[in-house]
Order: sequence, then C-alpha cells, then structure tokens
Amino acid sequence: MSKKLFLSSLIATAFIGTSGSTLAFHTEHGHNSQHKVVKKVLTTEQQKLNIELKEKGDGAYYFPYNFYNPRHIRNKNSLQQVGTEVSDEVLDQLTGDVSEKDVAELKNHIDGANKNRTFGYPTNYDHPAFANPKQVTSDQSGDLKYDLNVQYGNHKFRTLQQGKQVTKDLHLRGYGGELVGPTFVVKPGDTLKIRMNNLLPPETHRMECDMSDPNAHCDHTTPHAFNTTNLHTHGLHVDPNGKSDNVFVKLEGGESFDYEIHIPEDHAAGTFWYHAHVHGSTTVQVASGVHGAIIVRGDYDEIPQIAQAKERIMMLQTMAFDENGEIEDNENYFVEKWHPEGWANGWHTSINGQVMPEIIMQPGSTELWRFVHAGIREYMNLQLVNACDSQYNVPLVQLAADGIPFRKKRLSDDKGAFIAPGYRSDVMVKPRRRGVYYLIDASVEGATELPASYCHKNRETEEFTFDESAQNILARVTVTGERHRMRLPRNKQLKQLTRPRQIEDSELSDEIEYSVFNINPKEGVDPSDEAQFVGANFDFTINGKTFDPADVRELKYGTAQTWKLSSLFYFHPYHIHVNPFEVITRDDSGNITDRYWRDTMLVWPADAGQDPEDAVVEIRTRYEDFKGSFVMHCHILDHEDRGMMEKVEIK
Repeated sequence: MSKKLFLSSLIATAFIGTSGSTLAFHTEHGHNSQHKVVKKVLTTEQQKLNIELKEKGDGAYYFPYNFYNPRHIRNKNSLQQVGTEVSDEVLDQLTGDVSEKDVAELKNHIDGANKNRTFGYPTNYDHPAFANPKQVTSDQSGDLKYDLNVQYGNHKFRTLQQGKQVTKDLHLRGYGGELVGPTFVVKPGDTLKIRMNNLLPPETHRMECDMSDPNAHCDHTTPHAFNTTNLHTHGLHVDPNGKSDNVFVKLEGGESFDYEIHIPEDHAAGTFWYHAHVHGSTTVQVASGVHGAIIVRGDYDEIPQIAQAKERIMMLQTMAFDENGEIEDNENYFVEKWHPEGWANGWHTSINGQVMPEIIMQPGSTELWRFVHAGIREYMNLQLVNACDSQYNVPLVQLAADGIPFRKKRLSDDKGAFIAPGYRSDVMVKPRRRGVYYLIDASVEGATELPASYCHKNRETEEFTFDESAQNILARVTVTGERHRMRLPRNKQLKQLTRPRQIEDSELSDEIEYSVFNINPKEGVDPSDEAQFVGANFDFTINGKTFDPADVRELKYGTAQTWKLSSLFYFHPYHIHVNPFEVITRDDSGNITDRYWRDTMLVWPADAGQDPEDAVVEIRTRYEDFKGSFVMHCHILDHEDRGMMEKVEIK
C-alpha cells in the first residue's frame, strides 16, 4: 500500500487562534476564515500503518485532520473540502469536539508549514517560472513579416542530471541563437513572409559522392550538411513549391531566402510548428532548438471556454549536447543517446528551453496547453499528477490532435495523453484542489509509477518536501489562490469547428498505397553485438529502400486513397507533408469505430504472437488544392537522416 498524506491544511500560512471547535487562521487569500476542524476516523489498516511508520521514523504517515469551510457547502448531500466532496453521513461521524492535544498537534503542523513560500515545501530544484516563447503576430493586412536568423547562441542551461542540479554551458544552433524559436500567430488567409538568414559558419560536412561514378552517385544516408538549413511548416496544408513549404531549398552559411507561405481561407485553426528540414542535418538542428510553434487562430479560439482559458505553448524538447555543451558532427553521439534505451540517461526533457519550469494556477481555473513534441526519438505519456495523492490527479482533456479539432473531447487514460515526435496535442486542464502537481512523462524508463512517492513529510521538522529528482518530471504546477468556476468546452461546440471533410468510401480509388518501415543490418553486421549498434551499420528503409531523390512515388491530383502503414522493427512516427490524413479504426467485423485527423501517426510493429495485419495502421487522404513534390518520412529524425524518407509527387 502506498503512503499517502491526507492533508488539507496546505493553504494555511499563519495560525491565529482557536474558538470552541473551530480554528481561525490566516489563509492564502489574506483574510480570516472560520474552518471546522474534523478529526478523521482512520481505518484499522491506516492506524496500523501509522504505528509502523512512526516506529521506523519514516516521516510519511496518514494525518488525521481535515479543514471544512461552511461557505463551501453546496447542498445537504455534499461539502467541498479543498476540491473534494464528503457526504453529510461521513461528516456526522467525524464531527466532534477537538481536544487541546488535537489543537496543539495541528498548530505544530501549521507552524511547520509557515517556514516556506510555496505551501511550506522546500524543494531540491530552483524552478524557473514558466514562460511562453516570444510571440509574433500577423499585421492588419494579413502578413506576418519576420527575419528568422539561424545562428549559434551561448546559454547557461540549468537542468538535472542523475537527480542533481547542474548548469551546462551550451553552444548550439538556434533561431536568433535561442533555445526555441518565436511562436508565429496567424489566421486563415494570412501569409507568412519569412526572410531566413543562415548566419552559421561555412559548411564543413558535405554529402559524400562517388565522383568515379558517371552518374555521380551520392550517399544520402550519412548525416551531413550540419550548417545548411531551410524551413518546413509542419502540418500546414500549404503549397510545397517555390517560396512556400519547399523542403528542397538549401541555404548554406551566409545565404538568405524569402519564404512566402499562404494559408488557405478554409484552413483549420490549431497548433502547428516549423523546423529545419535539410536531409542529413535535420536531427542535429532540431535537437539544438531550431524549431518553433505556429498557431492558426480561428473558430476554435472563439469558443468562450477556450477564449477565457490561459494559453501555454509547450515545446517539448530533448535537447542534445556533448560534454562540451555542443553538437557538431558526432553521429555516434546521437545513436548513444537515442538507441532504444538511450534517453533514460539522467537528462530531462525541457519545455521552451527550460527544465522543470513552475506553472502557477488557481483551483477551478482552466488552461489550454498546446503541446508540440519537438523531440527526436522517444514518445511520451503525459500525466498531471498530484504530488501527494494520486486520487487527485488531473485528467488531460484532449481537444485537438495535430492542429485539427476532435468532434468530441477525449480524456487521457491511465497511461496519459500519448504524444510522439512530430505530434501536437491541445489539452485543457482544470485542477480543482490546491496543492502541488507534476506534469510527468509516465513513459520514461524507470519512472516512478506512484505519485505519492514525490511527497514526504519530516516528522521532526513538520515540513513537507518533494523528491524532484525523478527524470519523468517535466514541470511543477502549483495550484493556489482564489477558487474559480471555469468550464470546459462542450462537445457540440467542437463538432461545429472547421476541419477537413470526412472521406467517404465512395471517394476512394481502388489502388491502395503501402508504406512498410524497417531497419535492416547491413551485410556482415551482427545486430546482437552492441558494439556494432551504430547507425552506419543499418539501412533505414521504406518499402525496402533508403531515400533517393530520383525515386519518386507518384500520386494523382483530385483523388482520395487508402494507405496502409506497418513496421517490421521498432516504432516509427509516419509523417507526410502538405495533406493531413484521416486515421481509421475498425472492429473485428471490419466496421469503422473511430476516425480522426492527423498529419503524424505512430506505427507500431506487431507484438510477438500478434497477427502482423492487426498492427497495420489504416489512413485515408485526399490530394487536393496543391500539386508538386514533397516528402513523407519517419519523424524519428535520425531515422529520416539515415534514409527512412521517400519523395512523393502529386501530378
């Protein structure tokens, strides 16, 4: 049984005095309140555990008091206790005179909580205040004009490694030399007019080519061009040609390019992002922070419950750097960090260039968190957990995926809100109870499964401390202050929002497209030999082939098709540029049970003993509005740089 702290005196900041069976004390709101002190009836199991814990001197035990404020009573059947409800029947059993001993013990507890600013909890990490990235908005004419400089920057990067706070001196590529790019805010019909200036040094790592070959065969599967860059607007349904979302543009150091990316009038409102996309160097640059968010405003933002909620942009980053705080050309570093066990190495995922920032909320308030997975390899299961008691975990209410709203809200399950590289997920949160919470990635190997383990009480000092060394902590959320009664959007509001039209069976062409992802050891390589587990010893393929820009998959403009995606080894987030797709889920009888829109979708390999057909992902997509060439690829970016990419053309 986990050790839980049943405490509701967390909001007390100064003990004033007693009167009969009530305590008058100064709350965080700055005024006196009359709160009834209720002696909890502990279960036999809890009493035994208390005795056992006290004998061991563990310091974490069941505290037998609760505060109840008469103002919080809503009806005769329920009573609000700092975010929880207790029936009158239970209350009648608990209410009674409070002894002087009880009051003294309670006073000692409150006095112990007075010693620190945030709920009296000392921590072992100096949390930076959460900050959204810089925001750039389109002007009244509908143009967003911005000079985007790709350059090196120097940073004091505060993080934790193996549970200890450290500061690393970083020297990394970024937009404006920052660890995250600005957020571009536009509307349907606007135009992004971005002048990209590559201020990086001259290129030193060019593609290897066999000049003895009359066709000048080049090796497209070895990482290269680390100082060459361009711009990809991930998820936007825009033109892939010319000065628009053209990933075949390449800017070497000292070169500039003027992008003009027009957003269609009927584009969905949502969360998108932009990042470097030169084949061979995408991993190095995105892992350094060469990325930023794009927010398309529209009918989604006009829903009152969304408009009233505080908005936070959360770029989830697995920042990469070596012992010198740099990433230059050490390809094996990426393999070392990001092989299947690699990220469980003691480093922490950052948000907007910060490690474990602190978010301040008020109970009953709502916030819209726009997550962008700007990381390289690992997927995440996001959860918002109460530090001391998992029964008060806050569900993540998912409103949209990859910039396209769902038709109805989706609640995160016990594993959390799933997000893979390239994904975006809009969620709303509404913590009802004051206290300390953690946004965690429950998928981190070795992550603590029981949120109660984050919270500990020192019986000698009466102080509460948090163990914040766990690698799965992404942010600290402190809920304090006046209570609010904000609401979440209703399903009927979401259903009316702009999104692509559902693709009907009658639209589909008879021809099905297939993409099979695989990682194959090259001839002479023993995949069981860990020493040989480096990217250069494997072929990263789609349909058995590595990327070759001369090998093009042709698609017919004005049609709709079914695609079937599968993986023979490892998981791979499939991403295709320009056109979103509809994910189709079927039951055992073949009937469609769910459908929603994305532009990136994780494809799992079949489990041992599973029919491979059951692991196939079915999607539908239309080729409309734009003709031209672009790419589809795995969004594990070192897989892409190694060749797990294919050129496609709509004709």
